[in-house]
Amino acid sequence: MITLKSALRSLLAAFALLVLGGSSAHAATNQTVFFEAPRDLTAVGSQPSTDATRAAAFADFERLGVKALRVNLRWYDVAPDRDLATKPSVDLTQPGSYNWSPYTSVIDTAKAKGWTLLISLSAPVPKWATASKADNYLRPVPAEFKAFATAAARQFGAPNVIWSIWNEPNLETFLKPQLSGGKPVSPAIYRELYVAGRDGIKVDAGLSTTKVLFGETAPVGGAGLRDRIYPLQFLREALCLTTKYKLDSKCGGKLEIDGLAHHPYQFSNGKLNAQDATYRSMSRLVSFLDKAAKDRAIAAGVPIYLTEFGIQSKPDLLWGFNYVAQYEVRARAERAAFYNKRVKGFSQYLLTDDVDTGGFQTGLRLATGKAKPAYNAFRLTLDAKPAGGGKKPNTSLWGLVRTATAATTVTVQVSTGGAFKKLKAVKTNRIGAFTLTDKYRKGARYRYQVATTEGTLTSPYVVPFSGWLPPNPK
Repeated sequence: MITLKSALRSLLAAFALLVLGGSSAHAATNQTVFFEAPRDLTAVGSQPSTDATRAAAFADFERLGVKALRVNLRWYDVAPDRDLATKPSVDLTQPGSYNWSPYTSVIDTAKAKGWTLLISLSAPVPKWATASKADNYLRPVPAEFKAFATAAARQFGAPNVIWSIWNEPNLETFLKPQLSGGKPVSPAIYRELYVAGRDGIKVDAGLSTTKVLFGETAPVGGAGLRDRIYPLQFLREALCLTTKYKLDSKCGGKLEIDGLAHHPYQFSNGKLNAQDATYRSMSRLVSFLDKAAKDRAIAAGVPIYLTEFGIQSKPDLLWGFNYVAQYEVRARAERAAFYNKRVKGFSQYLLTDDVDTGGFQTGLRLATGKAKPAYNAFRLTLDAKPAGGGKKPNTSLWGLVRTATAATTVTVQVSTGGAFKKLKAVKTNRIGAFTLTDKYRKGARYRYQVATTEGTLTSPYVVPFSGWLPPNPK
């Protein structure tokens, strides 16, 4: 079985308004932020959830203002006779042929709350559903996957549920082989799986209007490596496009996709390949989709969903940022996504960190359960960056009161070394977003306060910084 730790190791291997003018933010008011918390919510893997952890997680979600979840539903976890080479003699398009119990509680709870739910159908797979019938990742059989997707859609389909096919198919961790004879083969394998899964959901299960996302790609690849492919190369070949972005009719025709799902992590500050795509290079995804649409490989204007993302923090000593930098960088990334009109979905991966410090430490809580500063910063997000040029540029603030259910008023405060003082009261838009531009202040720190049913809450403070990294992020 693939663990979160091994998945992370695989991923890491590659690696202006007037002064004092405030306003509600007018950008992506329909952008969905998905929260994924497998350790807390799903009863599978090396760190399975319990009724207690699920109840605690949903209490956290209510406090944080979460309104959407992503669940990575692994085929192997629910399949009958999953470790056998012989296919079971049951109707595999029917929900009753599977054991959905590891996922039922979280999915049914989210659906009952009316939250948006993204279900990603993914590996590992039962042995009988692979070409070799010897492992859980090598050339999954599209027809068997179609049956599984049909059953899953019949079990969990609802108006507030959207779907995606696979998880990080450009990594050998989740799909084998990536290359054969030195040439990529996983893009073609994935295309067949996507078409099969999409047809199972939309046609066989009768959910013709539901969204099915394509990709779920990992952010980085590696030249000369057998276990991964650059995401933009992978997507291009999966869409049957040549290196000059011309549709290869021998490979396939126009593909129906309702959105491109991608995981824009970036743990290393080293130079990335032009075919990688992280939160610092989201424009590459937009450009890629536009070029793909130009030769009619896909429809024009396909939206982007950044469905798995987080900022690694301490106690990871190699890649982890300090706790303040974790929430500062995450806010900067979310701000960029918020103002990208093509991005319809953003995300937070992990509520609680992995127990193993070599795994994902992107959560809002430590493995012990103690809240990091990122916890409060998630529900009361704030970013500050220089606006304009010169030695004394203005400061542009962007904030998001994630718990807001309607327009509200926040009080922005500033400190230049002493106590925080009121700067300005600003009204948010209907989802709690706001902007404010302040004059240059040496050594300035910013925060805001907002009245809630819990009382007056205060965001963590931020300092203005340029680019993607604050000073001394480690």
